[in-house]
Amino acid sequence: MRKIIGFFCLLISTATFAQINNNADSIFTHKYTIILDAGHGGNDTGVKTDEFQEKDIVLNIANVIKDNNPSSNINFVMLRNGDEQIINTQRANKINELKPDLVLSLHVNYNIKETVEGTETHVSPMNAFYDKAKELAEKISTNISSLGFKNLGVIDTNSKVLRDSKTPTVMIEIGYLTNDADRKYLTNDKNYINIAKQIYKALGLN
Repeated sequence: MRKIIGFFCLLISTATFAQINNNADSIFTHKYTIILDAGHGGNDTGVKTDEFQEKDIVLNIANVIKDNNPSSNINFVMLRNGDEQIINTQRANKINELKPDLVLSLHVNYNIKETVEGTETHVSPMNAFYDKAKELAEKISTNISSLGFKNLGVIDTNSKVLRDSKTPTVMIEIGYLTNDADRKYLTNDKNYINIAKQIYKALGLN
């Protein structure tokens, strides 16, 4: 309970949260919404290696995160539920219409060098909630790296979704689909619950 309260106290300045006392007896007075933005979709496959496509992997991981939600106080909302393409302008607009408390944008990575591996998180210095997003991004990178990924840390990136979302927003590049070791982990759906658990842990939900 203390971990959960600690995370949301970081976001209290957004004015979307009720006043919460930071003690073990505190309870949440309403649900908190976290958008899961599974990257790409439709004709935009994202990274593609052999028969594996980024759009499918991240959608499946997002579904596992949502379906295994350990907290009744958190409402995970999928930005896309199927294989539809949503351009980044539409993503940012939809996020701002829904007014969530947090956005997690899920991706897997690509590099022409097959030796490049690891997990990294991205935040935008142009987002009004940069400091809060960066603190969470650091936790997510550390936690996911515990699964065997190299920790590449937090990277400042001014992509449209990160920049224009009016809430703390973190993009998670879970691993490199172009790296053999990362690909083996990312293409085994039995591993998705482990990824979900590390994200829950970063959020203080374990």
